[in-house]
Amino acid sequence: MFDSLRLSDGTTVAELRESFGSRPVSERVIIATVSALAVLLTASTLAFAWFRPIVRVRWTNIFLGLGLVIYYLNLSVQAQEGDSRLLGFVPDRYHDHVGRLDSHLCVLSAFAAAAVSIYVELNFTRLYESAIVVGFQQMDIVVGLVVVALVIDATRRAYGWAIALVGIGSVVYAIIGPVLPGFLSHSGFTWADVATYGAVRINGAYGFITEIGATWVAVFIMFAGLARVYGALDVILGLGERLGRNLKSGVVHVAVLSSMAMGSITGSAAANAATTGSFTIPMMKRQGVREDYAGAIESVASSGGQIMPPVMGVAAFLMADILGVSYFRVIQAAFLPALLFYFSVGIAIQFAVLRHGWTTENETDNSILASLFSVRTLTTVLYTALTVGAFFVARNTFGYGPLTAAAVAGAVLLVVRLLQAVALSDATVDDFVGALRRFFAGTHFLVPMAVLLYTLVVMRLSPLAAGLYTTLAMVGTMYARNVLLALIGDGEIESADTDADVDAASQGVPSALVATTVDTLRGFKRGSLDMAPLVGVLASMGVIIAMLTQTGLTQTISLRMISLGGGVLVLVLLIAMVCSILFGMGMPTPAAYILVQALITPALVDLGVGSITAHLYVFYFAMLSAITPPVAVGVAVGSRIADSSFMQTAMQSLRIGAAGFLIPFALVVNPALIDWTLTGTPLAVFGVFLGVVSLTAATIGHDGARTLTTPWRAVFLALAAICLFGPASEAVVGSSGALAVQAGAAVLALAFFAVANLRGADAATPASA
Repeated sequence: MFDSLRLSDGTTVAELRESFGSRPVSERVIIATVSALAVLLTASTLAFAWFRPIVRVRWTNIFLGLGLVIYYLNLSVQAQEGDSRLLGFVPDRYHDHVGRLDSHLCVLSAFAAAAVSIYVELNFTRLYESAIVVGFQQMDIVVGLVVVALVIDATRRAYGWAIALVGIGSVVYAIIGPVLPGFLSHSGFTWADVATYGAVRINGAYGFITEIGATWVAVFIMFAGLARVYGALDVILGLGERLGRNLKSGVVHVAVLSSMAMGSITGSAAANAATTGSFTIPMMKRQGVREDYAGAIESVASSGGQIMPPVMGVAAFLMADILGVSYFRVIQAAFLPALLFYFSVGIAIQFAVLRHGWTTENETDNSILASLFSVRTLTTVLYTALTVGAFFVARNTFGYGPLTAAAVAGAVLLVVRLLQAVALSDATVDDFVGALRRFFAGTHFLVPMAVLLYTLVVMRLSPLAAGLYTTLAMVGTMYARNVLLALIGDGEIESADTDADVDAASQGVPSALVATTVDTLRGFKRGSLDMAPLVGVLASMGVIIAMLTQTGLTQTISLRMISLGGGVLVLVLLIAMVCSILFGMGMPTPAAYILVQALITPALVDLGVGSITAHLYVFYFAMLSAITPPVAVGVAVGSRIADSSFMQTAMQSLRIGAAGFLIPFALVVNPALIDWTLTGTPLAVFGVFLGVVSLTAATIGHDGARTLTTPWRAVFLALAAICLFGPASEAVVGSSGALAVQAGAAVLALAFFAVANLRGADAATPASA
């Protein structure tokens, strides 16, 4: 009956059935099992967020078990299809045999993960409360070692040997401690200690890191999977293309916008570059952007997405729990630094495009200013203000609940839009229905985003509750969209944001309901499959932190760093920078952050750096490791898509992201960027923003109007140093004098840029190198 039903990605139910039926029976069984378990995991996560039937750590065991089972079973299908890491180490003639062997190993690992999770669940009360006092049983030790081995193996399969070797090394370090020299020596662990501290004390693999992953992180990753299936990524890319058509720099800023949006959720520079780069890099190359620059732009933008609130590549949740502060405090502290980074990237790209002549031929009639001040844009702003105002009046004046207030705001919006159609249009019904179609062509995705911001910023709910309500809002919006479009009939959508056809409009209400349900279930599955690889790495990081903490290595390294730096803050900051980048190489940023915060931030805090500032400092450099050679996983993906030289792309990435390497130092020197004050924060923002622009002009060699000579680049570099680090001169010239020095340099830099761009006559011709 529904074989011809078309889903959101354009496929039909008949095509899905045919693809599934063409597989061998064994694959069909595994795929069906994975699909059922993946949908169950997402639904269970939402149910836990709503009902909270058990304590969080008990849910963590269930989540870890389900996540590992899903991950291993999904890998077994990929191994049968010839996608196994082992195939790179054997001759081609053995690929089929090795693929089947690896597939069987993955199935056995899935059964092992299910078995240990069931064991921990059945013995949870004893393990959590009394086993530490009365002692652990032999089977407890076996289960603990199996858990440690499974999470390290899952990490190796998902993210390669970098993190896996750290995990193996931490266990080996715990075992051989007594024979190690100097400060590395400790009393040593037995294998029973590894099993208990690593897992069955309900610590390590089940510790706070995995707890955050199973709740706060999971609900947002699953929301992102649902949004991708519903077509949100297509809308984001469509908006970027529209913006690119209205900018002189063309589509290069599409990479910045799309990667900022996606990277905040994914938590992986490589995954973000692969997802958005497959669209944006070919678009940039068609505009004439050189291959190495196209790959570099996407690599830097994909890496930086992880510092953008509200999700920050899931690190914001971890940071809030580690620091013991509210989630809102973390995203508030990270907001201005994230704007600084993306502002510097946007300016660097703009200067590079102007210097090399990669601009488009857009006329001023289609400029971004013309679009911003068009009648359509101004009308949209007025309707947005009306809706927000109606919501807050209903909420605060009449005391309605959030859902009732939202319904009142929606009703007010519909009534006013209908009155506009009656007053200004001859075809009232067509105008009103056309407005509905345009709204549902992409703007409707603002509804769940508004719920996210309101629940996080205004209501100050926990990330788990905010993610739950945002997900429910997304699902409800999509059902309402498809049903309404089916009722009003198929029509041409006048949308600049997306070119997608609204299939639900031509399928009738029953078909629209079925199609939306299928898309929702596929979104649940997609979210769980996206979360599954992260489950292993978070649990593995829990094991690593447990081994390093229980052996005393974290405290020892902190003291050694201070000693090595002679107690001088600048030297310790430089040591912390190098360590953060080294530890972050090859790792997803959340995992790198977990490791470096445990090893490095205590030394910074001991020298007087604020706790949140210290954590943001190491997090930034862990993120920047994705564009730092020789590993630079973000650059590796970007250069492969762009078909450019890895080292050349890496060098361009460092030039574009140069300001990012100084922003963490600026956060330490300008604490008002983190701890907001009425007068200090605006002054710090003004000075640091101009410092970032000056530094970008010096590294790119262009100021927006002309190619800079070496002396001018030196001038801008000096101004950048003063703007960024002027407050550090407080010991010499006093607090007021330091602020005056910073503000004076910023004003001078602003004057140089203004004069150069107002003249415009000395603009250089496009450079060839």
